[in-house]
Formats: sequence, C-alpha cells, structure tokens
Amino acid sequence: MIHPEASSGTGIMTISREPVVFHCNHYNRFLQLVIEDCHYIDREPILVGSATEVSFRQLRAAFREHPEWSVANRLKYAESIYRFCGFGDLPLGALPHSGEPEFVLVENHSHYGAALRLNYGKRRWPGEHFDLGYAIGAISAIYGQSYGGKIDGDALSMGAETTRFHLHLCNSGDQFPLDIPDIPQAVLPQGADQVPPRHIGLHIDEDAIMTAVRTLPLTGDADGLIPAFGVYLTRHYADYYNLVSFRFERALQEALNTHRYLGEMLWYEYPTLFYYKEKFKHLQGQELARTLLIEAGHICGFSTMGGIMRSDPWYQLIVPQLQCREDWLSGIIACINALGWGVWRIQEIIPNERLILRAWYPYESLGHLRAFGQADHPIDYLMTGIGSSLMNLLYTADITTRPDLTLEFYYQVNRSKAGFWARQTRCLAMGDPYSEIVVERNIL
Repeated sequence: MIHPEASSGTGIMTISREPVVFHCNHYNRFLQLVIEDCHYIDREPILVGSATEVSFRQLRAAFREHPEWSVANRLKYAESIYRFCGFGDLPLGALPHSGEPEFVLVENHSHYGAALRLNYGKRRWPGEHFDLGYAIGAISAIYGQSYGGKIDGDALSMGAETTRFHLHLCNSGDQFPLDIPDIPQAVLPQGADQVPPRHIGLHIDEDAIMTAVRTLPLTGDADGLIPAFGVYLTRHYADYYNLVSFRFERALQEALNTHRYLGEMLWYEYPTLFYYKEKFKHLQGQELARTLLIEAGHICGFSTMGGIMRSDPWYQLIVPQLQCREDWLSGIIACINALGWGVWRIQEIIPNERLILRAWYPYESLGHLRAFGQADHPIDYLMTGIGSSLMNLLYTADITTRPDLTLEFYYQVNRSKAGFWARQTRCLAMGDPYSEIVVERNIL
C-alpha cells in the first residue's frame, strides 16, 4: 500500500522521499508542448531524461528502505506507483524476475496519451515521453543495470489503441541512470522556515478543508487515471516539472544565443507568444521562456482551480463558510495548500483590483535550489500564472456562477486586455525568505 507523507508545516508531500504535487492534464499537456514545439532544442534529454531521473531516484530510495523485497516485489511496486499517481497502466509487474537484454511493455491507458489527444490535428510523433522515462528509470532501478528505450511506431497520443515501449540494456560505458545522485537538500535562506499564521479569511476553516482534500480518493482507477474536478489529475513528481521547466529555459536561451533571428521566429511558432508580443513589446531573450512557462500556470489555474470551484465538494464543504466574494480566494488557497505546492498565504486583497500572494516552501524554488542552486531571476512560474488566473476567475469569469470552463472561455478570460496579470516581486530561490507575486489589472 502506498502512503504519501504530507507535512502540514511545509506543505510538502512525498512518496519515498521524492516530492510530489497534484497537477491536471491541461497543465501537463501544455508544459510538454512548450518543450516540443521549439524545433531548435533537443526535447528528448529534457522530457525523457528528466522523467528517468526522478523515477529512478524515487524507486531506488524505496528499494533501499526495503532491502528484503524480491525483484517481483519491486516490479509490482513500480507498477503500483505509476497507477496510484494517475499516469496510466504500465504493466511492469508482468516483466521477468531477472534482467534481460530487451523488454517490450504495452500500455493501454496513459494520462499523457489521452491529454495530448486533446490537441488539434494528429500528432506526427509519439508523445508519451514521461511514460518512457518512467519505464527506463524503473527497470534500471529494479535490475540494477542501465537501460535505454524508445517508443515503437504509433502510440495512444497519436490515436492508436496502445503504446509500445522497447527497452534495451545500455552499453557498459553508459552509466545513466545508475550514476544519478540522491536528491540533494535545498539550502534555505535565513528566515525561510518562519511561516506566519493567516490573517485574512480567518472564519474559513483551512485545516478542515486541507484534511478533506487530502482524504479525497485521488488515486488511479482501474485504468490508472484520476478523473476529478472536471479534469484528469496526476500526483506528479515536483522535480520532473522543475527539471523540465528550468532545463527548457536554459536550452532556449542557448538556442537564442546561437540563432540570431530565433526570437522573432518563435513568435510565429508559439501562438501564445504572438499574443503576448502585442501586449508586451519588450518580449525577448529569457522573457520568451518565462512567458511560456507562466502561461502553463495560467492554464492550470483556470482548469484545475476553476474545476475545483465548480465541483460538488466545493459547494458542500467550502461555500457554506464563505461570507463575501473575496472569501473564494481564501477557500481555494486552502485547497492549494493540500496539493504539495508549499504553504501559500494571502498577504493583501483589494477587491477587483489587487492580490498579493506569498508562498513558503514553494516547490519551484525548492527544486531550483536542489538542482541548480540560487537563481538570478524569479522562477516561480506556476505560482505566477496561478495568481493571475485566480483573479481572472473571480472577477472576469465570475466563477461564482459556475460557468463552463471551455478553451474558448479561457482565451476570453485570461487574455482579456482588461484582465489581471501577475509579476513576481520576491523569490525564495533568489535568497528571499518566501516567494511573492503581485496581481493587478493590465495597464492598457
């Protein structure tokens, strides 16, 4: 049985010491497309390599904690983690109990496969990069040998009925992923462990809300998927998101330094950038990557947070505690604090005008400190995007009326010229004791 450990003091949730966070299919899909759609960077090391790294690290830690487990036990555990977290039904338990030069795994249901089929048109290549990375990391940890792999032919993400993974033993000189170090500890800035009590919306029982969210049956079903709040959730690796985001940011900056006109070309490859180019004329260099990563947060906030605020549990548990429109923000922040994202606090709220959010132990900053050390610019992109979407949901979309959260409505709400936009003013990864964003209406 899998029992995630959650710390109420830090908001961090772990499975076998690896931090995990809840995210939805829309965020997962958009973040992957951000990396895939840039044809000037190599997506395989970012998407597949990052998945291999975190899955291997987690499973190796679990196997060290249970040295009595047989290979059969390890195979079943790796398969159960994948299903529990909502990734799909990777049949690792059916593999032989001894290492072989080659394996074939056939997946019938995949979170990423289904999410990517929401895109317009048919994909030109398989998109189950995370699934492949997990499979490589898992069998490498289970058998204690370095494996590689690829996706054979069509895949669920391309409209096929299954996805086939061909896994093979690596050459003796290739030590990845066996040479992956243990998860390092983030060195926190002074005062970062001092989480203040709430001072807004005190009549809302945040502890009860967090307990209720954490006790919801948010685990994989018979197909290894988690349908909830009008989306499909995953209990995903925090450092998968962090490694993917920050490696993409660095790779894009290197590509921009190499290709003179790449910045202008990207405005046409990414419809999101073309829109924001009209709004923010200064978009260039690192701002391009940041804008794309923040947009993923916009989509997450609109889809997942909006879905929660439309759900029956929200109306049953939280709405009876709300006394004014602004209380919807306090209620959703209580839910966020149960997702593994850290401890969020509303510092200030001016109705229909301004929101200041602060976060202690934000998973993006923690991940940057672990993998890359101190940052030289604000990097809490998810938090920034969420903040904008929360204000747009409340005051532009009027989520209190339970509107349908369609893609067309997203464009109408989050890209309104009179909508809200967030900027990060403090960042844990830069040495501040917490991360902070300020959300205000766009200046026309």
